[in-house]
Amino acid sequence: MRSDTEIRAELRTFVRRHTGQVAVTDDTPLFTLRLLRSVHLPELIILLERLRGAPIDVEQLRIGDFDGIDAMVARFGRQP
Repeated sequence: MRSDTEIRAELRTFVRRHTGQVAVTDDTPLFTLRLLRSVHLPELIILLERLRGAPIDVEQLRIGDFDGIDAMVARFGRQP
């Protein structure tokens, strides 16, 4: 499993790749503002699984789990 700092860096790269020149911060609500869309979610889940070294149980997902880098790191960054 990577550190939260490494996970943040990878997530920032992912977000930049999909949002282009839009300025975002770690607490920008990516899905609420439609900077990311549902079509990005499978790729995002795969990335998070790879970064944390463990699968994500999609049945346990909650609204807001992916709405910002801070939210993703809080939910998926520290768990095995």
